[in-house]
Amino acid sequence: MALSKLQRTRLARVLNYEDARRLAKRTLPRGVFDYVDGGAEDEVTLRRNTEAFQELRFRPRMGIWVAEPAVSTTLFGQHVSFPVLTAPCGGMRLVHPQADVGVARAAASAGTIHVVSSASGFSLEEIAESSPDRHWFQLYRYRGRGGMENLVHRAKAAGYQAIVVTVDIQVGAKRERDWRNGFSYSMRVNVANALRLGPQLARRPFWLARYILDGMPFQLANTAGMTPDAVPMALPEMTSAGSHSPTWDDVAWVRQNFDGPVLVKGVLTAEDGRKALDMGCDGLVVSNHGGRQLDGAPATMDVLPEIVEAVGDQLEILADGGVRRGGDVLKALALGAKAVLLGRPYVWGLALGGQDGVAHMVEMVRTEMQRSMQLMGCSSIHDLDRSWLMPPGNALNRSGILPD
Repeated sequence: MALSKLQRTRLARVLNYEDARRLAKRTLPRGVFDYVDGGAEDEVTLRRNTEAFQELRFRPRMGIWVAEPAVSTTLFGQHVSFPVLTAPCGGMRLVHPQADVGVARAAASAGTIHVVSSASGFSLEEIAESSPDRHWFQLYRYRGRGGMENLVHRAKAAGYQAIVVTVDIQVGAKRERDWRNGFSYSMRVNVANALRLGPQLARRPFWLARYILDGMPFQLANTAGMTPDAVPMALPEMTSAGSHSPTWDDVAWVRQNFDGPVLVKGVLTAEDGRKALDMGCDGLVVSNHGGRQLDGAPATMDVLPEIVEAVGDQLEILADGGVRRGGDVLKALALGAKAVLLGRPYVWGLALGGQDGVAHMVEMVRTEMQRSMQLMGCSSIHDLDRSWLMPPGNALNRSGILPD
């Protein structure tokens, strides 16, 4: 789909995350924007995710010229051009008709990996076929073990190289912006919803027109055609019987029935990191679900060091939550992450320009990484460790070096 002149103009004006967010707010209906932008309850954890990055300071080395910083790495033996993956985000077909297909293609073009959501707007098979490159699959549990097993077998048959098991949606959080907006991305087309959401949608005629042309998809594509024991359910509420994040028993089943890497997403303690290791998992995603689940949970950067210390020499550790700049990626790597997952920034790009908008945001982060490394005197991401960072409250640690 070619970009319109308006879309090209918008992307040209996007120099950072806040630019993209501001323009996306003008593009999307309030309910859709708040669904992406918001968090749980008072959104304390949502804010803390970005604050934790901002409190970390670099310790640059001067007098060093780095012509071409090395940013490529490997994840489970798979080469990626830089350590930024696109995170699983559900409901993206409400953001743009290209949705997960556009995100997967943009990630592939950037030489990295898209982690496909169980709650994707297109089926996992459609996404894999549309962009025949590397894909990982993020797993929820739908209406009991049967729905979960169905997804794992399908992902395996479609050639997904890794399974990312999300364990932090035991129940749906109280996301108050969604409640106020009357929003759920599994809503049905009916008179009541039309009357409730009509004023929001009327203010965004461009969005409404492309959504109608896309067929007004409401159902979660990966649940279509499942057996009665695993019927489509509403996220994020997860009110259906048996619908919750996988348990450790479920993780054990995935490990036994999937040959590729298995990662556990939603880990915030060293204890759970060791639990994943004991269960034979290959990696972790340190994550609080973007501040969308337990409000008051710690920021991922606050707990990343303890998890790296506990299992970082035995598991590949990734992190998400609050990544807004290329410098944030470098800070996470310095604290021991192997890579990060990018979420809201690419979603705003998707809203503004589909696949091209996602590519714009991903490349912006890459460019910021490389520029920051040149300013730091760092030639390779593999050189990063805690010595490149000052801790918060440096007056309490005048050495300026984070403790081991």
